Amino acid sequence: MKVEVTIAPVEIRVIEVEGADYESAKAAAEAQIPEGWRVLQYLPER
Repeated sequence: MKVEVTIAPVEIRVIEVEGADYESAKAAAEAQIPEGWRVLQYLPER
């Protein structure tokens, strides 16, 4: 049996943005996320 596996390297990027409030900052960050990437965490500044 032959199996073909497609792999890709794991890369983590940090995107820092500012907004008037959490929702606007989150939306600004999401606009910068490359297609196919997923968010690991949102970390608001305290």
